[in-house]
Amino acid sequence: MSMNTLTDFLEQAQCQFRVYDLGRIVQKIENSEFQKVANNKQPYPYPIQQHAFVALTFWQVAAQKEHFVWFLKMPLDEQGLMKITAQTSFIRMVVEAMGENLTADVSDKTQERLASNPFVFKPSTEKLAIFNANMNSIFVRPASSFYPAVQAYFSGSVNNQDWQTLGFQGFADLAARLDHDDNQQKIISALSTLPEQPLQTLCLCLENQRNIGSPLAEKIIEQAKQRLQQGQTTSAILLLRALASAKGQGFTKQLLDAQFSTTLLHEADWYITIAGRCWTQLQDETLLNRYFEALATHQQALFPQLFSDLVAIPALRDKVLKQLRLTARSPALSQAIGLLFSGLKPNT
Repeated sequence: MSMNTLTDFLEQAQCQFRVYDLGRIVQKIENSEFQKVANNKQPYPYPIQQHAFVALTFWQVAAQKEHFVWFLKMPLDEQGLMKITAQTSFIRMVVEAMGENLTADVSDKTQERLASNPFVFKPSTEKLAIFNANMNSIFVRPASSFYPAVQAYFSGSVNNQDWQTLGFQGFADLAARLDHDDNQQKIISALSTLPEQPLQTLCLCLENQRNIGSPLAEKIIEQAKQRLQQGQTTSAILLLRALASAKGQGFTKQLLDAQFSTTLLHEADWYITIAGRCWTQLQDETLLNRYFEALATHQQALFPQLFSDLVAIPALRDKVLKQLRLTARSPALSQAIGLLFSGLKPNT
C-alpha cells in the first residue's frame, strides 16, 4: 500500500492522532483539516517562512500504550501546500528506523536516528512546556510538580516578589487549567500587582488559551491600559498577546482598537506581536488598513518582512493583496508598497 502522506501513514498504522501548530501559538488543527492539508487539498493555515511547525501526537487505543509525539518542520511550496515529497521522505526514514509499528518500544540508537531526521525540530523550552500542559489537561493527566507552587503564588499565600523559584511549566499548567481550581479568579485577583517577569511568563502562556472568560479578559484590558499609562509599553504589548487566542475575540479587538491611538505606534514589537499572534484581527479590512498605514508611517523598515509574513497566511492573503490596489492611501503607505516591489531598502 502506498503511504505518501502523514495521515495515510498514521491511519495505516491504526493510530489515532491530534495535530497542533507550534509555529505562532500552540493551537489545535482539526484532524479533518489536517487531512486536507496533508493531501494538498488546502494550504497549511499557519505558515512561518514557508514551513509548517507541527506537533503530531498519536496513540493506539487497542494497545493501551502511552502517547507518542513527532515535532515536525515540513516545507511548504509557493502556494502554502505541504510538499508531498517531503512527507514521503519522512515516512520512508521512519519506516527504515523502526518499521511500520509506530508505537513499538525503540532503542536509544533508534531514537538517535529519528532525532536526526531532517524534518524533525526541537521546540523552544517555552513551547514544549505549553504543549505538555495542554496535553496533560486535555487527556486528564496530572499537572507537573511545578503547578502547586504557581497556584500558591496566584492565591496570594506567597509574597508576590517571591517568584524567582517558580517554574515556567507551572505557569503553563495554570493557563491550561483555567477552568479548574478557580484559576481564572486567582489570576484576576493577582494581575494588578504582578511584577514584570511573572506577568510576562503568564501572558506567554495565556496567549495559547481559548477559554479566557469575560471577567479575566476585561481585567487584562484594564491592566493593559493602566500599564501603558505608566509607560510600561512592554507589559502593554504582552497583555495584548495574552488575548491572542481568546474565544471572545471582541475583547482582543477592543484592546487593539484602543492601542491604535497610543505611543505603541512607535514600538516595533507591537507590530510584530499583531502579525505573529493577533493576525486573526486583521481579517477586518479596516483594521488591516490601519495596521499597514501605521506600519508604513512609523516602522517602515519592518514593512517588507511583515507584509511577506501576513500575505502567506491563507485567511489573509486576498485581503492583504487587496491593500496594494487601494487608491486612497497615505504617501507613506504608497512609498512602502513602492519599495516593496522595487526591492529597495526602506527608510529606517
